[in-house]
Amino acid sequence: MIEWTLLMSTLFFIAYLEKKRIFVKNNYLKDLCMISFENINKPDWKYELLYRYVNVIHNHIFYHHFYVINKERLPKDEPLVLICNHQNGLSDALGILFALKGDPRRPVFIARADIFKRELAAKLLRFLKIMPAFRAQDTGVENLGENAAIFNKSARILLEDGVVALFPEAGHEDCHHLGTFKKGFARIAFQAAEMSDFKKPIKIQPLAHHYSKYFGMQHQLMIVVGEPFGFEDLYDIYKEHPQRAQKLLADRARAIVKELMLDIEDKSLYEEYDMIRTIYRDSYLKKKNLKAHYFPNHLTADKVVVKALDTYREEDPEGFDKLMKHTHEYIRHVERLHLRDWIFGKKLSVWGFWFRLLLAIVLTPLVVFSFIYNFLPYNVSTLITRRIKDPMLHSAFHFVIGALFAYPIWYIITSAILWATTGLWWIILVNLVVLPLSLVFYQHSRVLWKKVYNRIRRWKFWVRGTGSYVRAVELRGKIVKTMDKLINTVNL
Repeated sequence: MIEWTLLMSTLFFIAYLEKKRIFVKNNYLKDLCMISFENINKPDWKYELLYRYVNVIHNHIFYHHFYVINKERLPKDEPLVLICNHQNGLSDALGILFALKGDPRRPVFIARADIFKRELAAKLLRFLKIMPAFRAQDTGVENLGENAAIFNKSARILLEDGVVALFPEAGHEDCHHLGTFKKGFARIAFQAAEMSDFKKPIKIQPLAHHYSKYFGMQHQLMIVVGEPFGFEDLYDIYKEHPQRAQKLLADRARAIVKELMLDIEDKSLYEEYDMIRTIYRDSYLKKKNLKAHYFPNHLTADKVVVKALDTYREEDPEGFDKLMKHTHEYIRHVERLHLRDWIFGKKLSVWGFWFRLLLAIVLTPLVVFSFIYNFLPYNVSTLITRRIKDPMLHSAFHFVIGALFAYPIWYIITSAILWATTGLWWIILVNLVVLPLSLVFYQHSRVLWKKVYNRIRRWKFWVRGTGSYVRAVELRGKIVKTMDKLINTVNL
C-alpha cells in the first residue's frame, strides 16, 4: 500500500509539472544532488511488488489487448540502450516496461530534469528507477553540465549489462508521427563503449509503439521490437569527431525506428492521411486475407496505405492533390453529420439495425447498473484531465488515478458497505468479481450505444436523402476506388 501511494504521488507530480512547465531554480540542484542514483539499477523488492501489481492492471484491465511483437529479439544478457518513439506520455514508458517482462533486469529511464524539482517527487522518481536529463528549455543552459554525471552513471549501468531507456525525440508527439532524434542516447552509448576501451559490445535496442486509440480504456496497444544493432563501425569516427559520430548514430537509429512504426511524415496532411488509412484498412485486410480482429494486422495495413500515398504523391502530384481534396471534403461532411467513418463502411441492413437496437434495449438494465456502479471511479480522473491542455497526458491520468487508484479504493468502499449491510463474507468475493466485469461491460456498452446512435442517424439521413450524406457516400466510394488502383499498381 505504501509503494502504491508513492506511485500515485509521483505520477501526479509528473503530470502536474507537464501541465505547468514551471522550473524553480531555488535550491533545485542542491536538493537533487542530495539524491543518490548509485544503485538505481539494482534489484528492489518494493519496486518488484509494485511492478507486479501495475503489470496486471496495465495488461489485463486498462488495455483490452497488449501485444509485444518479435519479443524474441530482446536480448536478456547484453547491455542495451533502449530507444522508442514517444506518443502517449507515461503510457509509452509503461508499455516499454512490460514489454520487457521476463527479463530480470528493470530498465532505468531518463526523463527531463524539471519534473524532479520537488524533493519528494525526486525521491519517488528515483524509486521508480528514473534519472534526470537536463535540457536548456527546462532548466537553463547553465545547468546542462549536470548531464555529465547522469550520462556517466548511465554508461556504468550499461557496463554492468543493464538497460537504459530513453525517448530520443525528447518530447512526445500527439499523433502517428516520428520527430527528430536528439543525440543524448548516442552520447551514452559511445561513452559506455569508450569506458570499456571499445572492447565491450553495446547494443541499441529499437522499439515502437502503436495504439488503436490514445484515450480511454479497453483499447489496444502494441510494442514492435526491432533487431538490436551495434555501432562499432562508428568508433573510429567517434575518436576523431564525437559529435559527428553521435549524429550519424542518431540518424541511423531514427531510420530503424521509423520502419517499425506508422509514421505520417507530412503533418499538414495528417488529417487526410489518417482518414484514408481508416477508410481503407478493412478493404486491404480483406484483399490480403488478414484477420481484421488481430491488431498487429492493422499496423501492417496502415503502413502500406501510407507508403502508397507517399508514392502516389511523387508519381502523380495532380492525382494526389485531387485525392486529398476529396478526403478533406469527406471529413467535413462526416463532421457535419455527426457520424463516424465506420458507419459508411457498413451495409444498410434492416435486420442488422433492429437486432442491434433490440440488443441495446434488452441490455439496458445491465447498462444502467454498470453505469451507476462505475461512473464515479471511471470519471474521477476527468476532474484533473479537463484542466490539462496537452491531451497526450490524459491517458496517464486515467490509468493512474482511475485504474490504479480510484478502482481499488472503490473496491474497498463497496465491499465495506456490502459487509456492513449484509454481514455476509461471500458477498465481498462476489463484489470483487462483479466490479471488474461491470467495468468491462460498462466500457463496451458505451461503445454499443454510440454505434446504435450512429446507425439511427445514418438511417434518418438515408431515408431523407440528405445531401451531405449522399455526397459523403459518393466521396468515400471514390477514395476507396482510388486506393484500390494504388494498391494494385504501386510497387510497395
